[in-house]
Formats: sequence, C-alpha cells, structure tokens
Amino acid sequence: MRRSIRYTLSAAVGIGVMALTFVVDNGHLGLVVMIPLLYGTTTTFALNNVETIRTMFGEGTSRKIGMLGGGIGAGSTAGLFQQSFAAGIAGYGLFVFGMVLVTAELDRNQ
Repeated sequence: MRRSIRYTLSAAVGIGVMALTFVVDNGHLGLVVMIPLLYGTTTTFALNNVETIRTMFGEGTSRKIGMLGGGIGAGSTAGLFQQSFAAGIAGYGLFVFGMVLVTAELDRNQ
C-alpha cells in the first residue's frame, strides 16, 4: 500500500475515534487528545503488515498467547471503561497497539 494512502487512512481512523470519544465523553480532554496519536500509529503499523497479520491466524502457540492476551486485555479494558469512556478507548487502543507492534516485529524478523 502506498505510504500516502496508509497515512491518510491512519489519520482518518485516529480523528474518527477521537471524535466519537469526545461526543460520548467530553470531560477528559487530556485522554481524548492522545487517542488520535495512538490509533493513528496503530493503524499505520497494521496497514504496513497486513500480509503478516493474515498469515498468523491458525497457528498453535500464537492462539494460546492470543487467548491469554485477550483475557488480560478484556479485563483491563472493562475496568478502564468503568472509570471513563475515554480511558477505556485509550486502554483498548494500547492493547491493539501492542498486538500490532509484535506483528511488525515478526514481519521484520522473517
């Protein structure tokens, strides 16, 4: 994918999630401002490593690690959502960001 398209899509995703968060929970401006950076960066890494993400599904050890990470991510995200919507969105973004960084590292090592 061309770099300009990837960055444009990443900016759109980041601003879109920020706008949704601001509409739902406009009391936490500090958290809302960080959301485009987090989701934009995550989207850029994900779009850059689409083929690696597609090939990772169905592998034995990655499924076990995914279940563990999913459980931890779901529990912590639920706790953050109880604090505020913006904190939950930021927590979920960090969870996905971690997964995409690992995928990017795997792609680089292959």
